[in-house]
Amino acid sequence: MSGRAGLMKALVGIGVVLGVIGSITAWFLSFEGYLPGDAMVRTWATTKDRPSDDKANDSWVVGDVAVRARFDAVTGFGIADGQDGKKLWEFVPPGRAQICGSAPRADEGILLVAYGTESRATGGVSGKPAAPGKGKGCSTVLAFDTKDGRELWRVPRTVSDGRFPGDTFLEAGGGLALVEHERTEQEARAPGGNRSLRALDLRTGKVRWTAAVPGTCGVWDTVVGKEEVHAVLACGGEDADAPGSGSGEDVELMAAAFGRGTGALKWNVPIDARRPVSTDSSVVIESADPLVLRVVRSSNSNSDEATGTFVSFDRDGRTRPGIELSGDYGQIDEAEVVGERMYALAWTYSKGRHYRLIAFDVKTGEEVWNNELDEPAAGLAVRGDRVTVLCEWSTQASAITELLVYDAADGEELDERHFREEAPSGYFFEHGGRIIVAGAAGDHAFTAFERW
Repeated sequence: MSGRAGLMKALVGIGVVLGVIGSITAWFLSFEGYLPGDAMVRTWATTKDRPSDDKANDSWVVGDVAVRARFDAVTGFGIADGQDGKKLWEFVPPGRAQICGSAPRADEGILLVAYGTESRATGGVSGKPAAPGKGKGCSTVLAFDTKDGRELWRVPRTVSDGRFPGDTFLEAGGGLALVEHERTEQEARAPGGNRSLRALDLRTGKVRWTAAVPGTCGVWDTVVGKEEVHAVLACGGEDADAPGSGSGEDVELMAAAFGRGTGALKWNVPIDARRPVSTDSSVVIESADPLVLRVVRSSNSNSDEATGTFVSFDRDGRTRPGIELSGDYGQIDEAEVVGERMYALAWTYSKGRHYRLIAFDVKTGEEVWNNELDEPAAGLAVRGDRVTVLCEWSTQASAITELLVYDAADGEELDERHFREEAPSGYFFEHGGRIIVAGAAGDHAFTAFERW
């Protein structure tokens, strides 16, 4: 009996050891993306971009085409089944012109870009000031069909000098192309900002209306909503809308709404009813329906920490309770507004960054749910009733290693996948069940991964 008991104990011990080894092996294979049901595998990648010092790469996925815009070209890649990132078309600006602006959205499969030649200072010897070089600035707006790269129309854009603007001046949505025109030098001497707003038909380029911007205001940024065109205006001084112009305390950023069909001003209100928001602040439009602005008044460049608020407006221009950029949940890095919900990635620092995924009610400013993430987050996307988050192994990493999917309603985790091959850390899109990641300059423009 003792011999049998000893044998049984030995077998049990071996079984435990094998079980532990099997568990470790299964965990390792799962973590490295080698177990079915747990993995993300690469299906294709486009050819690599030409090396470039240019950092301003813009990317879109529109239908079955992924589009990359650089200073020297706009390129469309096929992403439908069987195309595997094949280059479909490319637009190269004429002569020495450069791509100098683009609309953040491609509405109805139509993308807006602008190109031109920049004026750069030359000379400046023996104590004499440098003379401006030749250049027409960002003076031509082009609309093309993202499906085949076919040009639909082009129009001139008024510029006050030959320098390239540093912020967004194009927008598309609801069948409209919004173009912000700079005022001439003579017009800029009058009170108000140096930009006006014109709406064109997105398919034909014909002028639909010019916005009734108040006389002391200039256009800073715009977005097209379902019924209104929303804008951030700079009001109260000359060249008021020039970012970083240091125009003074008399210039204030305001929120406004224009009729989408006529351009008539519906309302124009202060972003902050208590304290003016100056042009030294960063104000970004996060959503059109409802209008949500990210307002950052100051930041600590050493720690990446910032002080600010997400400000929401109702249909009549009344502000709702705000959502602070920093709170008990940490510092919000990235946010996406869908309907009356805002989904955000926030981090706190303790021997590295630790992230949370949070859902807020935009109407009340209150948290709906809050999930702690095991890995540092690199980006999120909301599609339908799902929130997808890509994570990195560490905050020092430069590649994506994990995909997480949550139920948008209650934050329940629905899926967890590990990338067998590291994905480039950048913007990502969801298309046909695949994750398409946009790479940096000099890397693959797009890389596609699918569940396995």
